[in-house]
Amino acid sequence: MAIYHFSNQIISRKKQQNTIAAAAYRSGEKLLDERTNEVKYYKREVEPITRILAPSHAPDWVYDRQRLWNEVERKEKQWNAQLAREINVALPKELSNEEQEQLAIEFCNEVFVSDGMVADLAIHRDNEDNPHFHVMLTIRPFNEDGTWGNKQKKTKEMVNEKLQVKALHTTDWNTKEKLLHWREQWAVFANHYLEKNGFAVRITHLSNKDQGIETLPTIHEGFVARQMQKEGKQSERIQINQERKEYNQVVIDIQEAKREKEIHRRNEKFTRRFTPAEKKQLREAAKTLRLFVNLENIIKRRNQLQKWQDRLEFSSDSIDKYKKLNRIEKETEILNAAEVILENEADRFLKKYYPDIKREELSGNQKIEIVDVTVSNNKLLSLSEIENITKEIEKNQIERELAGLLNNRAHFVLSLQNEIRNAELEFEQLRVTNRINFADESTIKNVPEEVLNKIRLVLNLKSQMEKSLELMDRLYDYQLEEMYPNWDGRDYLTIEQKEFFVMAQEYYGRTIIPQDIANPPRKYSKEDQQRIIFYLDQMNSQNESEKQIQYRETLLSEYPDFQLHNKSFLNMFYLECRRLADEIGTESLDQLNNILMGRFVREGEGAPPHPSDTFTSHHSDSQNFIPTYGSDFFSILESAIREADRKWREDEFEQQKRKNKKKKRKGLDR
Repeated sequence: MAIYHFSNQIISRKKQQNTIAAAAYRSGEKLLDERTNEVKYYKREVEPITRILAPSHAPDWVYDRQRLWNEVERKEKQWNAQLAREINVALPKELSNEEQEQLAIEFCNEVFVSDGMVADLAIHRDNEDNPHFHVMLTIRPFNEDGTWGNKQKKTKEMVNEKLQVKALHTTDWNTKEKLLHWREQWAVFANHYLEKNGFAVRITHLSNKDQGIETLPTIHEGFVARQMQKEGKQSERIQINQERKEYNQVVIDIQEAKREKEIHRRNEKFTRRFTPAEKKQLREAAKTLRLFVNLENIIKRRNQLQKWQDRLEFSSDSIDKYKKLNRIEKETEILNAAEVILENEADRFLKKYYPDIKREELSGNQKIEIVDVTVSNNKLLSLSEIENITKEIEKNQIERELAGLLNNRAHFVLSLQNEIRNAELEFEQLRVTNRINFADESTIKNVPEEVLNKIRLVLNLKSQMEKSLELMDRLYDYQLEEMYPNWDGRDYLTIEQKEFFVMAQEYYGRTIIPQDIANPPRKYSKEDQQRIIFYLDQMNSQNESEKQIQYRETLLSEYPDFQLHNKSFLNMFYLECRRLADEIGTESLDQLNNILMGRFVREGEGAPPHPSDTFTSHHSDSQNFIPTYGSDFFSILESAIREADRKWREDEFEQQKRKNKKKKRKGLDR
């Protein structure tokens, strides 16, 4: 991923530095220092790409690297003279070598050379993961005739009735404002090249603080620091980075706590009118349908496995399964495999260290958490601590599973509908196959008990799914009642149409009003959309959980209101991008479409060509819950409003007719 790194230093005689040695090191060339008659040479394994760039009024000899810097050394007489400025800049890894070279040359020409400096450029690719360039710049300007100019000019002025001589710089190259301008311009040039070559990633010269990001940036370690670490020596720069990473982890933990609080707030918003029994009903239905599989769950389980493997002695069976884990592609299978390993190891651990615990009364999550806390604290827990953990896990599990359900509303409803339909088909098949007529008891007598039990299970499942579907319908009604208290037509929307209005309200942070139909709102700019798509794609393409977490945290830091695990929100993001496809480009839209088709979680074949089933392992017919590719979302809302209002008017008309008939009958009876 492209990173922003732009460092500036002055090469000066005061620090006992030498421009010949500096140029030789950066260019990889043998250069003679004419003052000392020494040859400076630093062999480089990968030959740098070098170029000298100069303004039109500079003399021809500046293009000879050895002569250029020897002339500088000759011209500067003072013991503390500033000899040259050196800038070190990280190049975007996404660009090809040729594109990186063009970017570096264009930037140096436009920013430095056009201002009168000679730029000695060297691109280094010793480490393919760290392409960068050094540019040495002249500090003394050239006159229009090609001779050396002055760095300063002296002026006389009266201060407190005394004549004083002041030295003023002839250029602004040493000012803080100029350095800030250069830093900003590098971000502008690099982002332009990234955009024109089809990359959505962007860099910024702003600090984390200026961007509103709480984590601390790591510093550039460099080859020397990494070499010291390899040799077992301590590097101050690596130590600083380690401390910053530890601090950043604390910040991330705090951010996670804030997200937990937001989950609770959102759950309350949707389910505050539900009883505990109704919440449990929804949770059990969602568990039956296996809805709580997402990237966050997998990352958590992978991290636990890594920690346990480092601290515990795994059984050989678990080691074999652990080795195979990275070869599994489907999300559900990854999670299942990870949970099997963790539960097996948790059982072994509890049996050994907590023999008095009734393991059969604990859920898999409770067992795993007890072991996890024990391993993290490196001490055995008391019975009261274990009891607190089990209670907290149960409470958090309900909270998280309800949050998972609310993030998967459309999919949950579709799954319920499918399950009800399948149960009806299975019931009918069992009835017809066994020639059962429930109105005739004699047809039931000879049916095997096994078949009857199966029928009871199917009917019970159907009943549970119907109750859950009814609760979901009520959930939508409660939301719509708050959103549109004066709209009678809301009661005539289908459950699919209700989801459209709720997901739009979640996405835009406000209720959609009639004016929005003609003039749809926009949540994210073109640049924001491209950047978000890039982060999602990187999360999709990275196999290492640490990298996935990194991109996820970056996305959520830059866009804290982006609901990454809310599929309705992601659907709205997709629909907004599709509506503005001419701006973001078909390539970005196709990239997003591929992510939302299931590649984000390696779903494999069979994912439906619609984004409504995003990030889940369970497939179902989702066409009813997402507008088709040729339709516009706000046109869909407009049609839903018209249809609901028509049904309401028809219903009102029928009710009025019945009232009139009733009055007529009463009149006749008299």
